[in-house]
Amino acid sequence: MTKRLGYQKEVLDKQSLLRYFRSSNYEDCRVNAYPSFTNFHGINRTPPSFIIIDLDLKDFGYSKYKLDEALNNASKRIKDVLGGYPTVLWTGNGYHIYQPLEGFVLEEIDIFAEFVAPNGKDLTSKFMEFSEDFLTSRRGDPQHNPTVNSCLVRIPGTINSKCKEEVKVIQKWDGHRPPINYLLRDFRRGLINEKVEKQKLSSKEKGRRKRDGPSVSRNTTIPWIEKLLQIPVDDYRKFAIWRILAPYLINIKGSSNEDAFTMIKDWLNKCNSLRQIDFNPNYVVKYNINSAKKAGYLPISLDKLKMENSRLHNLVTHS
Repeated sequence: MTKRLGYQKEVLDKQSLLRYFRSSNYEDCRVNAYPSFTNFHGINRTPPSFIIIDLDLKDFGYSKYKLDEALNNASKRIKDVLGGYPTVLWTGNGYHIYQPLEGFVLEEIDIFAEFVAPNGKDLTSKFMEFSEDFLTSRRGDPQHNPTVNSCLVRIPGTINSKCKEEVKVIQKWDGHRPPINYLLRDFRRGLINEKVEKQKLSSKEKGRRKRDGPSVSRNTTIPWIEKLLQIPVDDYRKFAIWRILAPYLINIKGSSNEDAFTMIKDWLNKCNSLRQIDFNPNYVVKYNINSAKKAGYLPISLDKLKMENSRLHNLVTHS
């Protein structure tokens, strides 16, 4: 994937890869750490073999000291828990940490197979999400949600178009792949907790429906979100889709998947006029719409948005 492409393109050799990089003037050049073929008949067949951690300067109040402290803590935790020594890149806006692993397909193990949900996120993607939170003590970029289909690593020597800086190697991987076993006990505990929370939410929703009856309307309007749909923003687009727009349109407005997709894509087109989208918009929009519909979660409140993403909050409230 490159800035010029704007989506992932499968290539079969290094020369083709470099050709796409050159045509994009080496801006936003990334490669998926996982293969293009990841499942068979809808079941994941790709083992967790790579962890990607994103530490973004903006999440530390633009304090380089606090960012470096978070990097040191994450590096120490990777060493203590895994015995790992990962690659660390400076991206211009923060650090990326890349730790290869020796893994196996979790869906094939009985104690993990029980957590496979129809049309749900595969266990390899869930493992990556858990690992980033666990190894950073939840200090990683909250907008960073890698999956086996979108585990994009930046290439040293290329340019990050957001800040016009060159991606540089701070630390090089030592070649050792720690086994995923070191993380599996805590990962399974996290899956159990997630399952319990979903059951609680489901029980609450059933109770609400029983109490309020079928006449309760979900076709409600939230003015600040309606305003956001009219405002192009140059950053936090994935966060806005995930935490605000998809759950709002699906679970509050009651829009169809098709209508929600069209409205979010129209919004992204406005955003693209400020700064080019650097992710696959079709995939991100469809994925978050399906997730919101399946889980039934609601959009973040304006007060919580102020705590989680003050810059996006300011854009909405002061535009």
